[in-house]
Amino acid sequence: MESAVGIQSFLQEGYPFKCLFKHRFTDFIVQEIDLKGQVAIISDKTKWLNFDQKQDQKPQQKDKTLPFANLTLSEEFIQQSNQLFGEENTTKFQQLVEKVRTTGKCVQFETKVALPQLKEDRIKVHQLIRQNIPFLESFTKNAHNQKNKAEKKEDKSNQKLEEQEQFLQDHILIKTSNINFKKYVASQTTNKVYGESKKFVKFLLMKRNLDSINAGMFISKQLGLSNKHFAIAGTKDKRGVTTQWATLQGMEIGQLIEIQERKFWNQNILMIDYTFQDQGIRLGDLYGNKFIVTLRFLNELSQNEQVELVKNIENVKLFGFVNYFGLQRFGSKQKIKTHQIGKEIIKKNWKECIRMIILSSQQEDQEKLNILFDLDDFVTMSNLINPRLRIEKQLIDNLLQNGVHNYFTALQSLPRNARELYLHAYQSYIWNKMASMRLQQYGNKLVVGDIVSGNVNEEGAEDEGDEIIQQQQIVDDDEKQQKNQTISQCILVTEQNISQYTFDKVVLPIYGHKINIPEESIVSKLLQNIFQEEQITKQDFEEASNKFFIDGNFRYLVQIPSEVEHQLFKYQNKDQDVVDSFGELLIDEGEYQGLLIQFKLKKSSYATMLIRELTKCPSTLEFQQEISGEFN
Repeated sequence: MESAVGIQSFLQEGYPFKCLFKHRFTDFIVQEIDLKGQVAIISDKTKWLNFDQKQDQKPQQKDKTLPFANLTLSEEFIQQSNQLFGEENTTKFQQLVEKVRTTGKCVQFETKVALPQLKEDRIKVHQLIRQNIPFLESFTKNAHNQKNKAEKKEDKSNQKLEEQEQFLQDHILIKTSNINFKKYVASQTTNKVYGESKKFVKFLLMKRNLDSINAGMFISKQLGLSNKHFAIAGTKDKRGVTTQWATLQGMEIGQLIEIQERKFWNQNILMIDYTFQDQGIRLGDLYGNKFIVTLRFLNELSQNEQVELVKNIENVKLFGFVNYFGLQRFGSKQKIKTHQIGKEIIKKNWKECIRMIILSSQQEDQEKLNILFDLDDFVTMSNLINPRLRIEKQLIDNLLQNGVHNYFTALQSLPRNARELYLHAYQSYIWNKMASMRLQQYGNKLVVGDIVSGNVNEEGAEDEGDEIIQQQQIVDDDEKQQKNQTISQCILVTEQNISQYTFDKVVLPIYGHKINIPEESIVSKLLQNIFQEEQITKQDFEEASNKFFIDGNFRYLVQIPSEVEHQLFKYQNKDQDVVDSFGELLIDEGEYQGLLIQFKLKKSSYATMLIRELTKCPSTLEFQQEISGEFN
């Protein structure tokens, strides 16, 4: 699988170590690093308990003041209510408030009052309710405006009669508002503790066994919001324990606290450490991530093996690893990979592209769907496809609507980010192949013809004679984390300037629109070979760029981690958690051996590729399943 997406080389030679990776959720801990270098760690670690522990715990009785315990109706309100609504309605209001005050629960209530003729009086009614009974809402119900067009036309001939009927039928409806009730409850716990409310709430989101997108969807659903109100700087893995910053628009902090106390709240999600701010988080607003990784070895390491393991770690620490795009970028669980679909888009094979998208997510009925596709029987296909597969359903519906052979129009109907997913995956595949070929043909030393980053050299060493290569910026569609890419100019390595640069500054192009590559560079030769193997041309890319805006950029060939620390330990039970959710070692005795390693990476680099370089073993799911079988 790795070779199929261009991952073929290691940066350094070393002894291979078979080990289990991500065996337990706590074996893979990710903590986001913001643009100021702050690591995302929650302030109160006791707030985070393992899901199993929470399941075993009995709900504790909460000793807290009821939200409406101090709510009373003033004499002034009662007097105005008697005048506007009558004594009967005023008594109803008093009974309602008393019930809510003593129970703390939202009570359903509804009543109608006469509509005052003067606008000023109508405003007084709404203000009186809003200011004195915050969990109620009031609406002006105009009988005339509720009629259909035919009725309005018929009534127009007799305006006086209409006005009389309107006076009799129009009213103000006063009823319970669940939303207002929750907002009031939330406001009681918010402003005093967290300061003045602003447009966005920023908080730390800690989760396990859930990817960032689905966590955001769950939170938004609990709040009754659209997903667009939830924002993060970058996506985090599903299988692991991850912590990152997030923002929600238009919320009170008390509401975020309240939903986490509900019976059906997902205990694998924690929101904590709230602040208000004027701006929401944007994709790419992070420096990188800190990783705390546990590797479980099959056998106890001998003394010589421990020495070799330390050598591997030191090599990664000093020289880094090949900065490949990891397998998750290509859809590691799917038979048809995202980059294969991207290639068909580049080659303008629209029909094959649509076929592959529809079949890529199908575990069953793939052969049957393939036959139906050739028969243009999209009605039957639509019934077979899982309704949750929105992309596939959208393609089929578009073909049924606009013509079964109108494949390009169907593809264009997809959201832009969905189309770009396939194209960016193919760009990543070409980059991976280029990286492997560069290392295989020229080794891990800087050579004339390489391209290096010119703007990250702290000494600003580029000479006036160096050729500056400018390029466009792109948004990385997998991690969404190259938005603020630091490489803005690149330099061709020559005999004259080679001494000014080091191998870790070498960059390779993510080939795309308007990217400028000197013909005398190594990259130019590598690209020619790759295009020949792939049976595509630069013109194919240019034409695709005109249709889909495939921007180009440069990416470092190697990535060197920072703050690398490691510790060998022992444990007794194969399936036990050996660290807590914050990376603290829980046990160091037993017959099995493991490695705890932590490091920091810049954004858009894959920890799986570092582990691959460290262990000199494949990062594929199949290999891990094989190791798991041996382990058990």
